[in-house]
Amino acid sequence: MTHLTLKSLILLGSVLGSAVAHYSGPFLFWGVNDLKGVQVSALEGLDDKFLRDMYSNAAAVVVFLRNGTAKLNDDNFPSFRKIIERHEYVYSPQEELSSNPLDYNVNAEIINLVGSPTQQDIELAALYRDSTSNYGERKVLGILASRWDEPHHGLHKREAKSDEVSTGSSTSTTPAGPTEEPEIDDAIYDVPGKALIYISSAPVLTLNSTEEEYVLNKHTVATYDSRESESKLIVTFKVEDATKLTLKFRFEMDAGYWIMPKVDVFLIDTKSKDAGKMTDVTLEIDGDAPYAPMGFSYSCSKQLVFRNGSTILTLENIQVQPALEGSTKFGSAWDCIGFTTVPIWSGLFVTSFMAIGLALAICAILDIKPPNRFESRAGKQLTFTIQE
Repeated sequence: MTHLTLKSLILLGSVLGSAVAHYSGPFLFWGVNDLKGVQVSALEGLDDKFLRDMYSNAAAVVVFLRNGTAKLNDDNFPSFRKIIERHEYVYSPQEELSSNPLDYNVNAEIINLVGSPTQQDIELAALYRDSTSNYGERKVLGILASRWDEPHHGLHKREAKSDEVSTGSSTSTTPAGPTEEPEIDDAIYDVPGKALIYISSAPVLTLNSTEEEYVLNKHTVATYDSRESESKLIVTFKVEDATKLTLKFRFEMDAGYWIMPKVDVFLIDTKSKDAGKMTDVTLEIDGDAPYAPMGFSYSCSKQLVFRNGSTILTLENIQVQPALEGSTKFGSAWDCIGFTTVPIWSGLFVTSFMAIGLALAICAILDIKPPNRFESRAGKQLTFTIQE
């Protein structure tokens, strides 16, 4: 195709996203050689078979969803322009995609771009560079789309906001500006019918690189990435103007059970002199990982600690369940404390000693042999001979 300037080619309209978001066009595809020489019909967009083949051939697919009203031009997105200039790209005016990339590529991922246009530009560029470093240059398909709140669009719903959970608590949200996600001030991460996490107090994250402690008490809507053997509940937190912090709770599915052994921490600097710098680390659970049979939740009143060196995530009094399969409430809970606790064992130990003492006392009483003859006034006096 003829390469026009980014400013003249990409004026992608965007509608303010709601908490329940869907894919919406127009779309911009870039990054893989399959796009070279592709012609796009102004009325029909890209052919569905071509899309499916492109998804499958790519080493990874990254879908970026914008929810802002700012135009995608050279002034607002300079970093993204540099990426586009180095790759093949195709602009498609179609309103929706006929095929979902998540159905054709196991390494597909959805990224919600939030904040100002500058923040979105830095985040998009940094995440795409990270993907190409992992999977190879010109092997990662990038897709830029918009969020839309109408339910008729073709791709599957990937995220939702919780108004209530099974505990009966309601969320408190802060009205969103034209370029921002809603802020939810609680520790309930809910994708209805997909996954649910409830924590009694906000998670606390201590980072090794900056030695800063973040109390994660404000978050945006959660998303759920479901795969055959592993799923992720992805939550983005509002920490401060200069950073974006995301936690990915990883669930492994095996033999009718699910387990949550790891949490991925992703932090990106968007405003300081080190703008674009990323911190990406995987934390592993200290001790036994949360687990339960499929259809059951896991509950623990003890503190859970995920750690990697001196980077630590602490969760207090958690209940969690992935793969809800359409339900909006927790299933029956498996408790981390279990049936036999230390106090129970102590009680059984003391009780056993008391039972043994009582048994010995009863045996001693039963072993007493009283005399079989007794004195009487009319009878002869009894005489006992004692030998030394």
